[in-house]
Amino acid sequence: MGHREDLIVAMVVFLIVDTTAIAARLYVRTKMLTRGFGLDDVVLILTYFGFIISCAMGFTSMRYGYAAPDEQPYYDRVKATQFLFANQLSLYISAGLVKIAVALVLYRLASTKRLRLVIIGSMVVVTIWTIVMTIFASWPCAQSGSSNWAGSKACTQIGYFRTITNVFIDYFYALLPIYILQDVHMNTRLKISVMLLLGLGAFASSATIVKLVIIVKLSTAQGDAAQALHYDLLLWADIELGMATFAASAAALRPLLRHIPAMWSKTITTDSHGTTGSAGPYRSLGASNEMHLITKREGKGVKGSVMEDQTSVV
Repeated sequence: MGHREDLIVAMVVFLIVDTTAIAARLYVRTKMLTRGFGLDDVVLILTYFGFIISCAMGFTSMRYGYAAPDEQPYYDRVKATQFLFANQLSLYISAGLVKIAVALVLYRLASTKRLRLVIIGSMVVVTIWTIVMTIFASWPCAQSGSSNWAGSKACTQIGYFRTITNVFIDYFYALLPIYILQDVHMNTRLKISVMLLLGLGAFASSATIVKLVIIVKLSTAQGDAAQALHYDLLLWADIELGMATFAASAAALRPLLRHIPAMWSKTITTDSHGTTGSAGPYRSLGASNEMHLITKREGKGVKGSVMEDQTSVV
């Protein structure tokens, strides 16, 4: 397939995958958990809408001739570039939103004030990072109407910085659940499954690493080779956001996955803890099931039970 077909396939596939994952997450949060819907869901839905907008802009850009191997009378390079620019901006903004959505999930799980402050601080950093990188991409590093990290030496360095810090942020949020849950008293299999679900964002970083390799090659590429790398960079940006949105959504699907056998058998089964109910081992956070700070006295006495209850939001 050519670059145009690759872009179309990637956007269509992740639109289908992310729509399914978001729908399943909303079902779990609204139907299977008591007052499970929270701010993290709102931010993730905004990310999903951002991805839809970016895909719409991408499809429209290709409609006007972007990445086309031929020439057609209805192609308009100016409009193609304008919609490509809108596509890129949507990707940059949504990439920041999905990280904040993951951070909000971890905020629910944090059992100490210090850890919550660390997560809040990280969200502030991600917000500033998103704003600054979007400004650079849309102004100093915009060339011929679209973002170009290889447009100058300074923009190339900024592109390196953005991509490398992106990887660090992804792995920070992917590995943080290990620290949060390491001292929690819960079933080992449950703990591992929660860590894996929360750490799915690490897989999205693989696309970010590929983007870094492409940016490195772009610094010396010219002509058709450079244009092909630009197509590849946009392709992996779509894959990166699609994977990140799916990973953030899948982190909340464990209650649904545990009930698939029951759905097939049409019977209610007892879970590994000997309890029954629509949420399996996942229980509500309390009367309100909302985010709240844990006091030192609560943290010392009931850390394990509180944290196990808090896994209901995942």
